[in-house]
Amino acid sequence: MRKFYFGLDLGHYDVKLSVLEETTDGRLISYNTSVKNEFFRKNDIIETESLSNLLNNLILNTLETFGLKKIDKINLAISLNSFQKHIQKGHAIFEDNVKQEDIDKTIRTAKNFLLLNNQEVLIEEPLKFLIDGIQEIRDPLGFAGKRLDAEVLFITCHKSIYDKIKSVFKNLGLDIGKIIPSLYAASKVCLSKKDKEIGVGLIDIGAETTGVGIFYEGKLSEISIFDFGSEIIFQDLALYLKNDLEEIEKIKLELLKKESISDKKIQKKKDKFKKQIFKFIEKKLKEYMSEYKIKDYFKNIKKEYKLPGGLILIGGFSVFEEIPNIIKNVLEMPLKPPKDELKIFEDESELIKFCASAGAALISKDEYKEYGFFEKIKNIFFGFWGK
Repeated sequence: MRKFYFGLDLGHYDVKLSVLEETTDGRLISYNTSVKNEFFRKNDIIETESLSNLLNNLILNTLETFGLKKIDKINLAISLNSFQKHIQKGHAIFEDNVKQEDIDKTIRTAKNFLLLNNQEVLIEEPLKFLIDGIQEIRDPLGFAGKRLDAEVLFITCHKSIYDKIKSVFKNLGLDIGKIIPSLYAASKVCLSKKDKEIGVGLIDIGAETTGVGIFYEGKLSEISIFDFGSEIIFQDLALYLKNDLEEIEKIKLELLKKESISDKKIQKKKDKFKKQIFKFIEKKLKEYMSEYKIKDYFKNIKKEYKLPGGLILIGGFSVFEEIPNIIKNVLEMPLKPPKDELKIFEDESELIKFCASAGAALISKDEYKEYGFFEKIKNIFFGFWGK
């Protein structure tokens, strides 16, 4: 029986869908597709019916492609500048050795201490544990003691947009397993374990937002979403060139082309134009990185985390040839491309485009395995006592 896992990245200008198929020998194969999205802007759904129709057509085409009757569950990745970060402490008293239920209780206690006003928790990431207030440990399972303390990172979003998104998918007959920050989902497929262990930054420059995630000791430690995206720069470019936005879309396509032209004069003219465009983009990036305090954010981050893994750049803006070098110069930090850790993408551009949707699908797969394991234990237990 074929096993499929589904992840969807609800972007401000594109909706990306990834399907992961698990083969009988445990390998993963990814199938990725995207459609233009004009109905989700500035943290809100502006045309609910139109977005529902777009998603419905995307899902129906997917079902037809794979010969499926329905999608049982789908994880959703999203980037909102209304994400909030909370760090809270929790504890639990236990006997003898730490069990999984003690860890769960500690995290639950921390969550109960949160003072949330119309917020929905999306991510719960334990940052560290303490045994009996003395011994700091990353994984306390099985350790002896009497008291377990934890420091837990929570990522939340406004309940109104959370409920609105859930409602759209519910009306389509789809069950959202989890709504996940895109950065967190993307990290599952484009960051190596080594980089996440030693310290690495993931920066996602999208159309309307720029997200930054800091990973250290294998976990998400910091996350910030800035209300700045590449579309502001392209709107400025339209004014600079005295072009409309349709012409700018054509220029974007030209910037992505890498083929050489036999006519040297035409090639020289095109190269000069590209150089002019990227010089303008670098100038505007410096202005906006300063205006939106993104550069200051990284200065402060470097004081707390050394980040030997450097920065890894993803997002639609990063596919333009000169952008990685420009970002590297503007932020004055080492920068490298993402890696296809699971070997499931055709090339780097596909990885950059679909890492969040594929990561959301991978999280669904991991949850299914965990759920399946406990279901097996439960069935064995009840099977034994039913004899």
